Amino acid sequence: MALIEKGSFGSFSGMVAASERARRPSLAGLRTLRDIREATRAVQPTPIEFEISSTPRGLALKSLKLTQGFEGILDDLFNPTNEVYFLSWAWDLSGAPVVDYPGAVGSPDRCIIPLQAGQIRQFLGAGIALFPARAVTAGLALRMMIWESDQGARDFGKTMSEVANTIRASALNNLLSFISLATGVTTASIALIKDAAIELAGALGKILQANSDDYVDFYEGYYPVADPWTAGEEVHQGNASEIALTRLT
Repeated sequence: MALIEKGSFGSFSGMVAASERARRPSLAGLRTLRDIREATRAVQPTPIEFEISSTPRGLALKSLKLTQGFEGILDDLFNPTNEVYFLSWAWDLSGAPVVDYPGAVGSPDRCIIPLQAGQIRQFLGAGIALFPARAVTAGLALRMMIWESDQGARDFGKTMSEVANTIRASALNNLLSFISLATGVTTASIALIKDAAIELAGALGKILQANSDDYVDFYEGYYPVADPWTAGEEVHQGNASEIALTRLT
């Protein structure tokens, strides 16, 4: 379960397809995936159309801070060489593949962040792009895990390659690709996407735990297209960390 949460997948913006609205006008007012699922459960699968943002939207990580809660998670509190890193994956319902960070990396130098509790790491400009700004379909989903590395440089690169390959071969990526090819998306296929997203988070966690890394925090955010979007920063605090995200336009 995410320790830092914003929104939910069910809040993504969509509507019952025009053909179904013409047949059942009472469904015309439904504007979220959750509402559509609840109102049409008895007649699944129901075709869905997604709302698309009128302007580009994206997210970047501006800063990362370890809070005092970090002290209760890791040993070696006073060791200045605690090596923290994060990975993220973000997606919408356009059919485009998952955007992941850092991807397969040969060297950990650009990913490992030496930090202690109370310290903050600022990133240049708007920050590290987690989802480059583009037109977004239905909503933008972001998941970000923060870990403390207990590996050598070679093992770190191998682990990140395994993470990147797992994301690209995941059921989530395959289902998102299916959306772009299918003639119609239904409530049933949306449910599969939700389950696949949860499954992927679990798979990535197991990879990192198997490499003796220590879990720090997990951020999960959902940004529906129907919600206002302006450039700027937002701060989220978990049990052991605080992150600042930059909304890109």
